[in-house]
Amino acid sequence: MSERMICRQCSGGGSFTIAGAKPHYAPDRPFKLEHVLLDVSVEPETKYLTGTVKHRVTAVAPDQRKLKLDQVGLTIDEAAVNGKNAKFFVVGNSLSIELRSDSEPPVAPGEIVEFTVKYSVRQPRRGLFFTGPDADYPKKPYQVWSQGQDEDSRYWFPTFDYPNQKATSEVIATVPDGYTAISNGALISCKEVDRGKRFHYRLGVPHVTYLISLVVGKFSTWSDKGPNNLLIQYFVQPGREEDGKRMFKNTSLMIGAFERKIGVDFPYEKYSQVAVQDFIFGGMENTSATTLTELSLHDERAHLDYSSDSLVAHELAHQWFGDLLTCRDWSHGWLNEGFATFMERVWVEEDKGPNGGFDEAKYHSYQDMNEYLSEDKSRYRRPVVCNTYVEPIDIFDAHLYQKGGLVLNMIRHILGDALFWQSVRNYVNRHKGGNVETLDFVRIIEDTTGRNLRRIFDEWLFNAGYPEFDLSCSWNEDKKIAELVIEQKQTGGQESATKNGSVTPLFHLPVVIDFTMSDGQRITHSLEIGEARERVLIACPSKPLMVRFDPDNWIPKTVKFSRTREMLLYQLVNDPDCIGRIGAAKELAKTADQEVVESLGKAVLKDHFWGVKAEIASILAEIRTQAACDGLTQAIRALDVEHPKARRAIVKALGKFKNEKASSVLRKIAEKDVSYYVEAEATIAWASSVTRADLIGATSPDAERISGLIEEFLSSQLKKDSHRDAIRSASLKAFTNIPGIGSGDRQGSVTKVVSWTKRGLPHDARIAAVDCLGQIAKGAGQLERTRILAVFTELADEDDFRLRMALVGALEKSEMSEAISLLSRIKMLDVDGRVRKNANFGIGVLETARTMPESVSNLKAALEKLEEEQRKLRSMLEDQRVVNKEKTQLL
Repeated sequence: MSERMICRQCSGGGSFTIAGAKPHYAPDRPFKLEHVLLDVSVEPETKYLTGTVKHRVTAVAPDQRKLKLDQVGLTIDEAAVNGKNAKFFVVGNSLSIELRSDSEPPVAPGEIVEFTVKYSVRQPRRGLFFTGPDADYPKKPYQVWSQGQDEDSRYWFPTFDYPNQKATSEVIATVPDGYTAISNGALISCKEVDRGKRFHYRLGVPHVTYLISLVVGKFSTWSDKGPNNLLIQYFVQPGREEDGKRMFKNTSLMIGAFERKIGVDFPYEKYSQVAVQDFIFGGMENTSATTLTELSLHDERAHLDYSSDSLVAHELAHQWFGDLLTCRDWSHGWLNEGFATFMERVWVEEDKGPNGGFDEAKYHSYQDMNEYLSEDKSRYRRPVVCNTYVEPIDIFDAHLYQKGGLVLNMIRHILGDALFWQSVRNYVNRHKGGNVETLDFVRIIEDTTGRNLRRIFDEWLFNAGYPEFDLSCSWNEDKKIAELVIEQKQTGGQESATKNGSVTPLFHLPVVIDFTMSDGQRITHSLEIGEARERVLIACPSKPLMVRFDPDNWIPKTVKFSRTREMLLYQLVNDPDCIGRIGAAKELAKTADQEVVESLGKAVLKDHFWGVKAEIASILAEIRTQAACDGLTQAIRALDVEHPKARRAIVKALGKFKNEKASSVLRKIAEKDVSYYVEAEATIAWASSVTRADLIGATSPDAERISGLIEEFLSSQLKKDSHRDAIRSASLKAFTNIPGIGSGDRQGSVTKVVSWTKRGLPHDARIAAVDCLGQIAKGAGQLERTRILAVFTELADEDDFRLRMALVGALEKSEMSEAISLLSRIKMLDVDGRVRKNANFGIGVLETARTMPESVSNLKAALEKLEEEQRKLRSMLEDQRVVNKEKTQLL
């Protein structure tokens, strides 16, 4: 399962505590599930399903007279055991079926039992979703799709709904004329029946019930052949065929690449991918039949800087990691999600090849690390393997996905490629078709390589946090020795526990230190670290030009590394690792004089990798001097910056400057660019830039006139269609930058933003408008806050998941203490655990802000003002240096 499409996120990196959280363990298994046959009739337009489910089980425990199934909200009509009617009882969310009466002998271990349940359900709250037209969206097609993870299959058929049970399956679906049904495994038959069709699918490889899939709709379909003549099928809404081919084009290549790496062929009869509307995740890896959001479909212009490859690769990787091998309980969910996230990087390496794959793959992991750090610092810190939650979805987060993937990449480095992939092959072969826990992987590694990595797993997965290194390096000319001091700061020199008992340890692992000499010679030193403070002496023939700690950036970490300016300037240009060049730029920015700014400006122009250009652009934006602006302006005009993602970052950075030259450049790009996303970013940046440049110090009539011009341009941008409504969403965001927008004198702009929250408008634009209102409310007067809260209250009952998630984020962002009651209501009533979880965190943030002393708030404002004054002073000093230099040249 992937949530990258809906990025998942209390203050200060606290412990992982949610009201009502408690330890969870896998339930007992008195019966082993062998086979599930699901026979359903689906009515997409009336949102109704009737069905019969047959389970075949083998008794494990002795003396069994009843069995219990999971179900929620189903109407149970009858039950039968081995073909005979049986008594049944519905108590809460359980269905109990009597297998043997008191006068009969109980079911014995090893005995096989078959039982059926007839049931019906109308528009379940979860598990099976019916979408279609309404008064506001009359052109929306009817679709039905399931989403069983984590424990939601019970909402549309009674079953053993937990990952420690695996079985083969059949799905028979009867649908009306014109509709297609898609499910797991091979299509055995498709027969005409009265006013419809009957589709019969069968999957012969055991899998968990949360992966049983059903999708019903009117689709355009095509297929091709993958490795070993595998049938690959694609389903999209009619009219989106070309977008679908663009989205899925690398599927066959991915399957081949993953088969070679994993050493196990794609394990199922076929692979289908279907893009559906309103999907509540990015994708879901239903066994052999992945469901994905249609939001990833994109046109040729979007494809310039947008790709669905990570999503497609993630869900494909799950066909092995998550489907063929499944975590025994949710606490080990990283074995599903961490592996799938890691395989995204593996695909980048395979796809880009040795020339481009190095930088792209490193930057992919760099972005994963930033997502994980953001959650760790702003939300909570927890162990990756964690069984304490309210419901399983609570731990489907950046710890499970991003940190899990990063740790696997580090283990690959520790073992070496050959031994790592041999361990993975043995792991998959030994456990295919079964359930796994983290220690299963540890044991496989030891059996394969002789290496016991239990300490690595304990520190990185069973404990919390990551190493926070503080480094210093000095050179002794007389002794020709470099001294490196390595400190781990995350523990304060000793192990420290978070509030929920998880520990951030000292980390014990191998590290490489790399020295580059003036003659180009490289000296590489490997060592094992594991102390709070370590001193390393390394003989060098001369003073090194560059010193790199973990030069290939295999270790998930943060680093503070004091180096000379000369070293950093050299590394900015010469480090072969893109992350090293980014790190050098960040260190240089801490003492940003004219020489540094000029060097960073050249790097934006000349670095060969777009990711470095993008990161340095954001660094120059924070320096915010005239020279920094000039460097960015020169870069955006240069042919050297052709990658749209680099241009987007440079455009965003230019929006930080109150500069007529920057505003002029941004306006032209906002009016037209080959990339939707560059044009969108330029819209925000121009509005921000022109606001700062023209309104600061302007008289009231001038300010009104200029704001009117901004509004006029943004209103014209609102008319533009684009992928995911990028330009329209950016225009709405830009409205929040107009001075006075929330203080009462710009009520027309607020009204415009509010108008875009209405049903009937494009979903992405509505979501952007909701987010904008949260930002506006943050600095608004009481009248506007009351108005915005009324809008939010109305939106809280929306059935669109993504909008509700945006609403919770906007309420938290608003800093309105009066929003706490609405968040409390959402936390109590919303059907989705992610919405409830985020509402809970939002409540914590607002309650903390409400009790924060006014002096603290004033201090925060004073610090922000001081930072701005420092930027101005730095700019003035730089300008004076330029004048002095010019005078000297004249003399």
